[in-house]
Amino acid sequence: MKKKDIIEKTFLFSWPYAIIFSLVVYLITNNFDFVLSFVLGVATSLFVNSLNYKVMKFTYREHPDKIKSRQILMFIAKYLFMVLILFITIQSDEYNEYYTFVGLLTFVIVSFPTAIIFSRKGDDEDA
Repeated sequence: MKKKDIIEKTFLFSWPYAIIFSLVVYLITNNFDFVLSFVLGVATSLFVNSLNYKVMKFTYREHPDKIKSRQILMFIAKYLFMVLILFITIQSDEYNEYYTFVGLLTFVIVSFPTAIIFSRKGDDEDA
């Protein structure tokens, strides 16, 4: 069975977190715009981190000499895109910037427990 690294597991566990958080937000607020704001942040977070992961994986395999410059470019592009999404939600009357911001933090929020849980299991475990 193919072993998955912590980044791939983080993508996998981000979806249940997003679904549960969305349901909780809707049950507490009864405002679907808040849920859409959060989902927009989640989708953006997963998109930019997935793109970063794929580009860096390819660069490591095909052009290891360009890792540093690509990582810097990806870092800048990733955060500029996140800032753009946050700026759009701030300007919009329909979206809530706070829920969008929490959605943008999804990958980071999920990566901490994922890293802690799977680092304790050891390297010999299959996914």
